[in-house]
Amino acid sequence: MRKWFIWPVMLFLLGGCASWSLQALCDGKNLARPSFFSQGQTLAAFKVVLTAGKNSLEGILQIKKTGEEVYEAVLFSAAGGYKLMQAQVTPRGTDFLYMAPPADNAVTRMKADSFLTFFLLPPNVYKTCRVKDGLRRVAYEKNGAVYYEYAAGAEYPSSALYRKKFGSVRMNLAQYAPYEEDYIPHYIYYQDGAVEAELILLTLKK
Repeated sequence: MRKWFIWPVMLFLLGGCASWSLQALCDGKNLARPSFFSQGQTLAAFKVVLTAGKNSLEGILQIKKTGEEVYEAVLFSAAGGYKLMQAQVTPRGTDFLYMAPPADNAVTRMKADSFLTFFLLPPNVYKTCRVKDGLRRVAYEKNGAVYYEYAAGAEYPSSALYRKKFGSVRMNLAQYAPYEEDYIPHYIYYQDGAVEAELILLTLKK
């Protein structure tokens, strides 16, 4: 019985490897990645809808660039404008200056840190680019791997996947619109396990 079980498993794995090997190499170094602060912008604000299981929250996320790769992120409640979170984000990590109870716990901080660093500090160590069925997948290194996916002929990615050492998060980017010499996504969907977030761009200032 064991032989009959092992052979189909081996064939499945070999088939998966063969499928991967059929992907052609491409040059993804010059493919654009969206940034809300690449043209001198210092402030971005988003309408945010957070969902975790049966719980949901609407708010305003305000992000200020205060230095080279230094950001201050503040989350306000939509009702009343109460401050729910304040954090400083740098390549060295995220420093939480305030987190409203009862959300102030290790899990919430870990989830918020993953989002903020992924959202504000994209990786710069380029690895590979592969194309299959018109979809280009560009890989970068960042304490794991980040994959940007570009549809056929697209200059900007439609999604990004961050595979960390423990778990993964995904970000979908849509509703691109011109901003000076660049294009900016106005709608973002983010998922980290059971936590989901929808962000709509409200303000972008220099």
